[in-house]
Amino acid sequence: MSKVTVVGAGNVGATCANVLAVNEVANEVCLIDIKEGFAEGKAMDIMQTAQLMGFDTVVEGVTNDYSKTAGSDVVIITSGLPRKPGMTREELIGVNAGIVKSVCDQVLKYSPNAILVVVSNPMDTMAYLTLHALKLPRNRVIGMGGALDSARLKYFLSQALKCNANDVVTVTQR
Repeated sequence: MSKVTVVGAGNVGATCANVLAVNEVANEVCLIDIKEGFAEGKAMDIMQTAQLMGFDTVVEGVTNDYSKTAGSDVVIITSGLPRKPGMTREELIGVNAGIVKSVCDQVLKYSPNAILVVVSNPMDTMAYLTLHALKLPRNRVIGMGGALDSARLKYFLSQALKCNANDVVTVTQR
C-alpha cells in the first residue's frame, strides 16, 4: 500500500498515524486536521522518531488542505467532536454526522477509490451514515468498533483478574 490518510490529529488520529508509520503499513501517511499547525507538529514528532524506531514511512502533516491527501488508498476518519462529561455517544450524531460527511466529500474528491475506515463516534452510526450518504459499495466503508470493543473488554477483564491483557484469550482466538 502506498498512501494512507488519517483525518483528525487528536489522540486517536496521531496514535494511528504513528502506528502506521512504525509498522510501515504505507510508504506515506498524510495526517490532516482543521486546527492550524496541529497535524504538522504531530507529523514532525513522529518523523523525529524514524531513525530511532527504524522506519522509512514519510509522515506529512497538513492543515485543511485536502489536495495533499490525493492518491490515498485508505482514509481513516477520526475527526469529530469528543464527548463532553455526561454526554452520550448518541448525542454526538447530529454534529459528527455533518463533520464526517464533509470530510468524506473532500477526501473522495482527491482519492475517489479510497477505502474509508470510520473511527469517529458514535462509530457504528457514522459508518452506516457514511455508507448510505455516499452510496459507496459496502467493501469500501469499514467501521472498526468491533476490534476496539474487544480490546476494551480484554483490558477490563485483565484489570479485574489482575493480569496482563495479552493473557486474556477470547473464544475466537482459540
